[in-house]
Amino acid sequence: MTQMTDNRTGVQFRRALLSALALMALICLRPAVAAADGPVSPTGTNFYAKVTHAPAGIQAKVVDEYLNLWVSVSPRTRATVLDFRGAPWVRFSANGVSVNHNSQEYYLSQIPVPAVPPAGLTATTPPHWIKVSSGHSYQWREGRLHALATIALAPGQSLIGDWHIAIVVNGRHDLITGAIFHHGPPSGLWFWPAIVLIACALAAWRVRSRLLDRRLSRGLALALLALAAVGMGSKYLHGSPGVSTGGVVLLLLTLAVFGTVAARLSRPHSGWLLLLAAALTSWVGVTLLPVLTHGYALVTLPLFVIRAITTTLLGGGVALVLFALRLLDADPP
Repeated sequence: MTQMTDNRTGVQFRRALLSALALMALICLRPAVAAADGPVSPTGTNFYAKVTHAPAGIQAKVVDEYLNLWVSVSPRTRATVLDFRGAPWVRFSANGVSVNHNSQEYYLSQIPVPAVPPAGLTATTPPHWIKVSSGHSYQWREGRLHALATIALAPGQSLIGDWHIAIVVNGRHDLITGAIFHHGPPSGLWFWPAIVLIACALAAWRVRSRLLDRRLSRGLALALLALAAVGMGSKYLHGSPGVSTGGVVLLLLTLAVFGTVAARLSRPHSGWLLLLAAALTSWVGVTLLPVLTHGYALVTLPLFVIRAITTTLLGGGVALVLFALRLLDADPP
């Protein structure tokens, strides 16, 4: 009987170890995808741009670190942003905001993939204005911001260069100017807490105490769900210049799912529920993974805090798989 128990424990351990290694392998493959900044709303990036000057009556902010430009104009001010060839691009007036479809910038600013401008568009091509807003602010993908991100950098270089965007304000030519910076990825030591957490879970798993497994797995799952909620809140509530309605809706739906799973864990639970908690927290960890592979993070929390949360979620998700498989073997059909 003792030999059969030992054999079964060995099989369980190998199965749990293989599952944990498989999950870690999937996580490790993720940086290859996350290495490039997202085309729409990245979580992490190695570049950061800021506005250093805007004309009187004009507010300008860089959105998504260096990808987009947001401009707001006083209702009493008439302003026209020019594209890189000097053609009128975005027009602000008392009636709202209009975009020139005969500007090359219109095609190059398409998201997620820039379109090819028609041949023959020049600075003197007659504008084709289309009204896009009755307000007085507009945001677009501005290639002049992130064009500097494609140049070769010297080792340790932080300031990449300056950028400027021509704008006509009440008939007078002026500039919106700024600078773009670079910060490389952080140290790989940030992944060590995840490895330590997995090692501690393996040590507890080897004790072969069903009571210990259930208590540890429940406490770990609840803690990870709480961290996952904080991490996703930090991502969805990040907004410049404002938080989007879609981000708030996604956050509420995410919190509802996390809350439902957490409430179920407060009662006697099965291994399948733990696997669900492991999948949810690992998904958040992988979503936030770019903060461990990039120099800047698009989140509301301090960089140190969000990185600590991410590495804990990655290691804790794998640890939960170990306990979930043990409970699945112990639970009756």
